[in-house]
Amino acid sequence: MAVAEQVLSRDRGNQPLWVWIMVLTAHGGRCVYCDERPSETLEHEAPLASGAGRDIWWNLVPACDRCNGWKQKKSATEWARDMKLHHAHPKAGFARNALPLHAVEGIKDRIAQVQREIQDAARRTWFERHYARRSTPRLRREKHEEVEGCTRALTRYPYPPWESPEGGHSEKVCMRILCCGYHQKDSLPVFVTLPKTDREDLERMAYAKGLWIGDLIGTLLKPALEEWRQSQPADDGEDPQGGA
Repeated sequence: MAVAEQVLSRDRGNQPLWVWIMVLTAHGGRCVYCDERPSETLEHEAPLASGAGRDIWWNLVPACDRCNGWKQKKSATEWARDMKLHHAHPKAGFARNALPLHAVEGIKDRIAQVQREIQDAARRTWFERHYARRSTPRLRREKHEEVEGCTRALTRYPYPPWESPEGGHSEKVCMRILCCGYHQKDSLPVFVTLPKTDREDLERMAYAKGLWIGDLIGTLLKPALEEWRQSQPADDGEDPQGGA
């Protein structure tokens, strides 16, 4: 059974680590409702309590704890509607707590954008390939540490790694050349010592050429290797041991 299918029968607290990271890094790591606070929890856009929602990754959006508590058992549409009524008729009690009106009016569009982001197959597969084999921490604080670590790692790439070409096909490991080009056949991982500015420019150059950085370095080295080969003494075919 695929990892994504296993998610169907699990509750929010027991979602696999890759789902936590995939959802909480969406929307720039911000709550989809207030669009301001950092995302802290997996929120069911269509609530389970209503009977309409299901505990599936595509029903999850990133939310802060405050908005998650304020929304309670309402769907996002119902909560936004009640908050708009609250702003229009503050004494009627349509909502005990309400976000600023400008935030409320953007909820529908933000949710649609976040759901497109989370449902992006290439993005989803990238998180599954990179984090599905890691055990899910028991404490939420530890899950957040994993999310923060992933966020830091992603900032090192000049663009989302799941948008880069694949160097091959695998059902087990990531083959995106920007992050995992070393999985390509005949690849040789090496360390290159460069000042920060040169390293950043090398990454930009790789991005501009659509190459994994290792492939770019190999391409740049080939002329120097060929020049070195040409400079070597020709092999005259004689046996260096003096044999016939």
